[in-house]
Amino acid sequence: MSFERTNQISIYAALSPRSDQVVSRAVVTTYSLDLVAMLGLVLSLGGQGEAEFDASPLGLVDAFERVRGKLLVMHQLGRVAVPSRHRSILPLLDTMLHAVSADERKASWHPKLALARYDSKVGAQWRFWIGSRNLTGSTDLDAGLLLIADQGKGGQVLGDIAELAAGLLQEARWSPSELAELGRLKWRGPPGVVVRRLFWRRVGEERSFLDIPTSGKPEKLVCVSPFVNRQGLRELRKAIPVPMTLLTTARAASDCAGFEGVEFRIAGTPEPEAHVSADISHNAGEEEFAYAPTRGVHAKLIMTLGRKTADLWLGSANLTRHGLRGPNAEATAIVKLSNPEIAESLNTFVQTSLDFRIDTDDPERLASEQARRALDQYVSSLLESSMVLRESGDSLLLEVNPNFDQLLSVIQISVASFVLRDTWVDWETGMASIRLSDRPPLREQTSLVTFRVRSRRDPVIERTWTQRVEWAEFDSTRRDHALLAHYIGAPRFRAWLRSLMDDVDATSGERWSDIGKGSEYRGREGNPFASHFTLESLLARWTRDPDAFEAKVSHLATMLASFREAFEDLPDEEERIAALKELDEVEPFLMAMIAAVMMEN
Repeated sequence: MSFERTNQISIYAALSPRSDQVVSRAVVTTYSLDLVAMLGLVLSLGGQGEAEFDASPLGLVDAFERVRGKLLVMHQLGRVAVPSRHRSILPLLDTMLHAVSADERKASWHPKLALARYDSKVGAQWRFWIGSRNLTGSTDLDAGLLLIADQGKGGQVLGDIAELAAGLLQEARWSPSELAELGRLKWRGPPGVVVRRLFWRRVGEERSFLDIPTSGKPEKLVCVSPFVNRQGLRELRKAIPVPMTLLTTARAASDCAGFEGVEFRIAGTPEPEAHVSADISHNAGEEEFAYAPTRGVHAKLIMTLGRKTADLWLGSANLTRHGLRGPNAEATAIVKLSNPEIAESLNTFVQTSLDFRIDTDDPERLASEQARRALDQYVSSLLESSMVLRESGDSLLLEVNPNFDQLLSVIQISVASFVLRDTWVDWETGMASIRLSDRPPLREQTSLVTFRVRSRRDPVIERTWTQRVEWAEFDSTRRDHALLAHYIGAPRFRAWLRSLMDDVDATSGERWSDIGKGSEYRGREGNPFASHFTLESLLARWTRDPDAFEAKVSHLATMLASFREAFEDLPDEEERIAALKELDEVEPFLMAMIAAVMMEN
């Protein structure tokens, strides 16, 4: 662990399971969320390792199946970005989302952490990550701490993690056995780091993260925080009244300039809600998901330096009153740095940053910021309404209670179906519901809805987001099967069968995002599945690992009907006939195999 500028690691890499592990439980929290970044998390947790966004089409399918029902991402309501691409596959993520409906006019849901359990033949492993990183495409410099608990020797018991899971993450509905297991685990961190405490708050609570005494007598404070206000600085200076060097943005430093005992240094303004970029063509020899150079610093760090000791506060809390004391929901780890090189690397990082010079106010920028803050206030009012999706005849309706009449005099509200781009429907006065679209086919159904709000005074000022809305008639399991069958399609049906039964990915030379590009179906002679496998060979595999094989057979049985529906819906008659013929040839063999396995049981 260090704070050298060249020492960077992806949170995907920190959470990716080993080759012998599968994720059995994972909860991730974030303030803002990009769904494409979340898809990257699914790919990593699902065992795609270093491939991540370069995963193959069947690699994506396999990753989703491994993670389905095991991942929960908690985020601030109204802070899910509207994706510009890949909307046909992203609905698979809707059941993994939980929005925390904090009223941002008063407080926000702001912790950034991950708690995951991994199973393997040698036993379970838990990983706990805490830091400042949002689950977005941001390239800002963030800081995080990874702790691991498994069968290895050493480590420290941290009852705080079990309490955090039961309290801050209670929506994950941990079982008593999971919480008991968390309570007795021994956790190992990076060399030279000892965890003293974990602090957390739920939305609306007030409790200072600075109440715990330092491990020694501090002589200096070194801090990093992109967002700062005078109330926060007063909290910190009151708790630890020693000279302080603070790395922040030019705007925040200008707002707090002249604060006694604080030396300001500046870094670039962070973009914590940045989208994952998908603008560069992979076919041109470039990576499709390209990341811009790092621009700003988004880490939140407080380090006390004494003659022989150093403590570090690391987590999600900015140096604001809401961050340090509440009522924002936050999570912070307080660690003792026994390795002086770690403390020195952070000190050097801050001290070698840019000198501070007062930023001249830009009237246009200030006016734009005020207009955006005003719009955010109206959005918070909008999000207080109860929303549901409802089917009516051949239509899909969005209903709200109460209606938006009081808001419509100052803002324009538009909504759209998630899978249909730029199909905005304006909300009119007196409306309690709006027709989003025709009732979508099963594979396109999703509980995600997109919203756009514009200021009537200045229509350039707008905010868009994606939101999960309750839909009583929605069958997510059937939708998942239909969507995956359509995504795999007739050209890759044979490859999918082989990958399921023989763990061979015949699409490994392709990319998940290239699905549908140049995928021309050509009929095959004979029974394509039986040419690779016999009933005897598959049953032999079953005897070697019955549980794994039976899980595959169960999944196969549920998917066959979805493939038939997908093939029957193919618009090209020749392709439809050929695909159904292949399915008709394969299905008797597969059903015989399923019956044989069931008979053995």
